[in-house]
Amino acid sequence: MLWCRPRVAATAKRLPVRIAGACVAVLAVLALMCAGASAGTLYIDGISDQSLPEWDGSFAGSPFASFFRSRWARAASGQISLARYVVQWNAMTEASTGAHAGGDYRERFEAWLEDVRSLGLTPVLALTSYDRVYPRSRAEYRAGLEAFLNRASAIGYPISYLEPWNEPNGQGSVDAFRAAAFANTASELCSQMRSCRVVAGDFEDRSSATAYAHEYERALSFSPGIWGVHPYVSVQSHDDGSLLRLVSTLPASGAGRQIWFTEVGALYCARGRVRGEARQASDASYLVDTLLRDPALAPAHVFYYGFLFGDHASTPCAAGGGEDTELYASSDTPRTAARVLLRPLRAGEPFAREEPEWPPWSPAASLMLDTLPRSQGGR
Repeated sequence: MLWCRPRVAATAKRLPVRIAGACVAVLAVLALMCAGASAGTLYIDGISDQSLPEWDGSFAGSPFASFFRSRWARAASGQISLARYVVQWNAMTEASTGAHAGGDYRERFEAWLEDVRSLGLTPVLALTSYDRVYPRSRAEYRAGLEAFLNRASAIGYPISYLEPWNEPNGQGSVDAFRAAAFANTASELCSQMRSCRVVAGDFEDRSSATAYAHEYERALSFSPGIWGVHPYVSVQSHDDGSLLRLVSTLPASGAGRQIWFTEVGALYCARGRVRGEARQASDASYLVDTLLRDPALAPAHVFYYGFLFGDHASTPCAAGGGEDTELYASSDTPRTAARVLLRPLRAGEPFAREEPEWPPWSPAASLMLDTLPRSQGGR
């Protein structure tokens, strides 16, 4: 256990200057780690679910959505307080006949926002390209982003947090300089509108992420207070080496810097290969028992990707591409990983409770936590 109140001055006076300096540096690092640990979450508190408007075919009539609302939404327990959505960057250029879960990119985004508002969750938006069409300039990117922010405000539920580009070194597939340019534009726009805060980075924790993040950070024109990372590699390999190196590269921005796991999931199936419930549950255990409890990471918020896929369907997991991280099968039946992630918290931790039963007809089935199917062309 780290002692979080190091006493430096008296000891340093009695040591040679070089040794004293080293001690001060080490204690400063420990102090930062302790400060981070106190600010971190020990449980998943966000959902990133592209399929939420289509749970059980329709969010409005979904038994699972109703259960989620009564057990886990902010108005119920407060454990899940944030909801995240990854949207096609130019979707607002599409015509809309209104919020519609089965519609185009814009209509699905509007449906998601209305459903999230009904749950009382704080909306977090990330932009990306699913069709390999990218902004040709900062002005074009800004126009696309501003349209989303204005539409959300018009709906009456402004975007609180903005991720300028989803996983630029992975799914989003843009170079670091362009990703930083998007972030600079987003920061300028959020500052002008005073309606959102920027979550920078959104890096996947692959081995090349440290060099990518360094180049990205050098091109920024502002100092982010929040950095997003996606620890998929760490969870699957049970090795956080790349993640720790990535986080250590990010500038501190003073004591207020936060690390968010803006997207993470445990794989049940990967590109046509079924890993199974046992391996998915093992990965889920590594996430909650190791990564969330590491003071060097201390994520302030954690969004799980893959709760329940929409329309009673199974997540596509073909050999040519596709991954399934859902906690529930298409029949609303919980997988073993759901019991791991949603088990009662340890004594003394916030929101400790008995495990709820779900589905209602399944005697001991545990529920819950977060979400996010990649139904719009994700991983």
